[in-house]
Formats: sequence, C-alpha cells, structure tokens
Amino acid sequence: MEATVRGTFRMLPFFDYCRQTYEQVFRIPAPAEDPWEIGHGGSRRSFFRLGQPPRSLVGMLSDTPPADNRGITENDSFLYIALCLSQAGAPVPRVFAADRARGWFVMEDVGETLLYHEVQRLGRGLAIKALYRLAVDDLVWMHVKASPGFDSSRTHNPDYRRDFVRRHESGYFQQAFLQDILQWDPVPLSLDLDRLADAVDTLWTPHFLYRDFQSQNIAVQGSRLRYLDFQGGRRGPRQYDLASLVYDPYVVLDAELQAYLVDRYVERARALEPGFDGKRFRADFPIVAVHRLMQALGAYGYLTRTAGKSYFYQFIPGGVHLLGRLLGQYPELETFPVLAETIRRLVREVGWKL
Repeated sequence: MEATVRGTFRMLPFFDYCRQTYEQVFRIPAPAEDPWEIGHGGSRRSFFRLGQPPRSLVGMLSDTPPADNRGITENDSFLYIALCLSQAGAPVPRVFAADRARGWFVMEDVGETLLYHEVQRLGRGLAIKALYRLAVDDLVWMHVKASPGFDSSRTHNPDYRRDFVRRHESGYFQQAFLQDILQWDPVPLSLDLDRLADAVDTLWTPHFLYRDFQSQNIAVQGSRLRYLDFQGGRRGPRQYDLASLVYDPYVVLDAELQAYLVDRYVERARALEPGFDGKRFRADFPIVAVHRLMQALGAYGYLTRTAGKSYFYQFIPGGVHLLGRLLGQYPELETFPVLAETIRRLVREVGWKL
C-alpha cells in the first residue's frame, strides 16, 4: 500500500500535465479522476488514458533514455518521426504536448483495438484480408511519401546496415534465443550470419523504414488504421517492413494471403513510384525477411528470460514455423547451409511444441 501511494504521488505532476493538455485540446474541464494505465506490451514506456472517447487523450510516460554522442535520445526520435509521418499524410496519432526532458507526451487516443485483436475476433476471412490490404496500401504511402523528407540524422537510430543487423538482429537471435532460451551453441552459425549480414549492404536503399510494422502496432479505428510505436524508424530496405507484417509471429497468416500482400505492395508501389523495380524488390525480400524473423525470436527470448515478460513465450513457435515456411518458399536461403539446417532443426525440435 505504501509503495502504491509513493508511486501515485510521483505520478501527480505527469497527471496534472495530462489534465492541462486535455483542457487545452477539448476546452472543457478535465475529468477529476486520475488517468488510468492501459497496456504497453513489450515497451518500456507506460501509457495512461484520461477521459472517455470521443473526449479522451493518452499520456505516454517514457523513462529518460540515454543520449547518443550527439545528445539525441529515443524521445527525440519519437517526436521527429511523428512529425515526419504526419506531414507525409500517414495516419499516426497526433502529439498534442511533449516534454522530452521528462519523457512526458500527450497524444490522440486511437483506442485499444489492434489488428492483432481483430484477427482473433474475425478469423482469417475477407474482413481481415481487407484490413491487411489497407495496411499494405498505407505502408507503400509511407515509404514513398515520407522517405524524401526523412532525415535520419535527427534520430538516434543508425541506418539498417551490416553492422547494425549483425549485432541487433542475427546476433540477438544467437544470444537471446538460441543460447539463452534453447541452450544451443550459437557459434557454428556465425559465418553464415556474417555472410547474410553482408548481403544487407548490397540491397540497402535510403527509404524510411518503420522497423516494427506488425499487428500489435496497428490500431483499428472504425474504417481506418492508425500506426503506433514508430520511434525505431530509420533508413533501410523497405522490404523489411512488409516482411514484418506478412511474417508476423503474433498472427501467422496463411501462405496465400502472404503472397497476395506481397503482390499488392508491388502493385501499389508501381502506381505511386515511377521506376519501381518489382523484380528486384522480390529478389531481395528473403534476405530481410529472415533477418526480421531472427530479430523477433531474439526479442521474444529477451522479453521472456531477461525482462520477465512470459507473455511473449507463446509466440516463439509461430516465429519458428514462419522461418521454416520462409526456407521452403525461398530456396536461395539454402546457400547459407548452416542457417538452413538450424532452421530445419528448429522446426523439428521446437516448432509448435513449446
């Protein structure tokens, strides 16, 4: 009880900040009750709702993250990318007030119904196909319209290139998943993963890369989709974002829908961007898709074992299943033989059995 009181007292200035913003936005007195906490998944940030829709706001409390050598933090990245995407016409929540130094943000409330929830509710029918088609259309728009004005130097996020990939994606997979969760020796994979990371630099493009474009970061708001958790945006190959959506362990889409969504992306990109090379886009797709799945499995391992968030353990089998499917769909991944055999072993020994 005492700890709860101390925690609430510490939150009072933030709650007052939310109330002041509420009154400025809606021009009515703020609700007397304190904002209440809502879900935050794997995020280190906390979210609070004040008021009831349609007159409600969401406050985000972000611990002050470390600054890079230029003094830029994740909070700076969040604000800059929110502005960049908004100016490009992407449907991201409006930010009404921000105190970056204290990690206080007050934003538009886009609800708590995520694409992930809609798949659980509606199944895999035509309604879900329509939502995913809309997500792909919005993604193409972001890639085409936000990329020209996006200045990655105003974020703390390095470009999606070889060294970043090797450390934060395939290296993450080796350490946090293979070693920490499965107690497998990750060393034999290293040469293949070095070569796979080398390939990233050969297909790199200077597009805006959302980097976490998946069903738990997409809110369904009536007939619209709204996009969340974009502070990790950087420059890189845009196939990665499509792979994040269609090879999403939270929602294991069937292979037919996956193929349809890749086709849809290529169709819309050709319509919006003269000169778009659909053949090259498809050829490079498996290299970034396998990295995305390794990143996801590394994240689930870290969140489960290190962060104590066992909720994410349930998504490991889906990620392994998708790795196996990807290997079957793209025989060129067999040119990384140790990785290919590791994937087959994962499917045999882990798969849907965890």
